[in-house]
Amino acid sequence: MRKTLLAITLVAATFASACWTEKAKTVVVLVDATKSIDTAEYGRCRAELNKVMQRLGRGDRLVLVPITGEPEELLGHRIVHIDMPKERVPYDSNIKLARAQAAQRIEQFLAGLPRIQANHTDIIGALRAAADAFANEGTELICLSDMVEDDPEVRFLTASELNQTKSAEALGERMARQGLLHGAVVKVGVLKSFDLEKMNPARRDATRAFWRRYFLSSGASKVMITVDLETLNEQSE
Repeated sequence: MRKTLLAITLVAATFASACWTEKAKTVVVLVDATKSIDTAEYGRCRAELNKVMQRLGRGDRLVLVPITGEPEELLGHRIVHIDMPKERVPYDSNIKLARAQAAQRIEQFLAGLPRIQANHTDIIGALRAAADAFANEGTELICLSDMVEDDPEVRFLTASELNQTKSAEALGERMARQGLLHGAVVKVGVLKSFDLEKMNPARRDATRAFWRRYFLSSGASKVMITVDLETLNEQSE
C-alpha cells in the first residue's frame, strides 16, 4: 500500500511539473548606495526586499543593483543575480532552500551598501547596467532611492530644468532610452536623504515629474512613486 501511494505521489509530481506553464518573472531592485541617503533607511529597504523575496516563485529571478556614481560598465561586479529553481520536487523543498539562500545574499548585499558611500548618484547608469534584465515583457522594476540624479550630465540639485514640472518632463523625455524597459512595471520607493532635504517643494515635484516621464518614455507600462515602501508590494500582482 505504501509503495502504491509513493508511486502515485511521484506520478502526480511529474505530471504537475510537465503541466506547469506559469511564466517566470524577473524583479530588478535598485538600491541607493550614496552618501546622501540616511543609513537608517536601509532598514526599510531590508523589509521591502524580504517581501520581494517571499514573492519569488518557481523560475523567478531577482536582480539587485546598487546605485552609485560609477560608470555603468564598471558596475557589473556589484550586481547580484538570484535565480529560483524551475524543477518541481515534493513539498517544494528546493524553493524553501532557495529562499533561505536568497535571504542570505540579500543581507550580504545590504550590508555592503553603507560601505560604498558613493559621492554621486547615477540612477540612469544603474538602469543601463541592468539593461539585459529588462529583455522580457513583464519585468518589475523597484527603485529604492531619493531619486536625486547627480551624474556628469545632469545634477538635480542645481539643474535649471528642475525649476518647474514642464521643463523637467521635457528633460525626462530627452534623456530617456527608448525600449530600455520593455513594458516593465516601475515602482519607486523614495528614501529620506540629505540632498532631498535641500530641495524646495517645487523642485521635488519636478523630480517626480522627470522620473515619471523618463520611465514611460523608456518603455515602462506603469509607474508608481511613493514614500510609503509598504505599499509597493501591495500593488504587486
